[in-house]
Amino acid sequence: MLPAPHDTYADCEFIRHDLTVRGLISVGITDRAGRDYYAVNADMDEHYVRHSGDEAAVWLRQHVWPLLPLTADLALDRAHPDVKPADRIRQEIAAYYASRAGARMWAYFGAGDLIRIHGLWDHDWGLMPDNVPYRPRELADLIEDFHITAPAQQTPEHHALNDAHYNRLMHDVALAELAGAAALTGCPRLDRAALAELVTNCLARSATPGRGRTVEELIKVMPDWLAADIDAHEPDLATLHGGAIVARRRYEQNLAQWITAFAAQRPGPQ
Repeated sequence: MLPAPHDTYADCEFIRHDLTVRGLISVGITDRAGRDYYAVNADMDEHYVRHSGDEAAVWLRQHVWPLLPLTADLALDRAHPDVKPADRIRQEIAAYYASRAGARMWAYFGAGDLIRIHGLWDHDWGLMPDNVPYRPRELADLIEDFHITAPAQQTPEHHALNDAHYNRLMHDVALAELAGAAALTGCPRLDRAALAELVTNCLARSATPGRGRTVEELIKVMPDWLAADIDAHEPDLATLHGGAIVARRRYEQNLAQWITAFAAQRPGPQ
């Protein structure tokens, strides 16, 4: 199955017992084109995270807090551009999804992430914009149900945007493996929904998508022999597409690691 044009990938860091806005620590969202959103919640319960003796707070101090923008005394750096009040985060997430009608939000064990995002609107779907996804697409189910071997994460975990990027990589790997399996079994997808999905993805990658026609309009004017031919080759196209995406993501991660390591090895000014 090819990815949908408006697939997005999200992750949140949060105080697990607090479903209010104060329980949101940070949020990261990305999409298939690499458009990123990241914010740290200035209205979080900082006192709990920094000073509580609860096991959950200790874990947050060890794994999440060091990855946030901090001052010299390890307080949240409220002057940092990533640190924003919850009202602004709500507005910016609404703007992120404003042009993404029908967007899907993929996450790993994503119920907690989605609850925190919906919490920006007090969990009221009447207040939340329609384009903000109402439910998560669960990567854990996809990986477990189809026995996908997910690659190890190469960036620091528990940073919301790093984890959102990794969610996208896991989805890419899953799609590539599923497409490869479909091609090996010789089971072309002949259903109309599959054809609509393929045309949708072609439109998303075209500089002049269909001269203004909708997906259904294009399918109607497509000759039967062409529709059948495209559908017959769709598994092979999906395999190539998925493999290319995975290779690109891994290249980006390896390049970032190399740049970071190289910068760390350079001697400072004499």
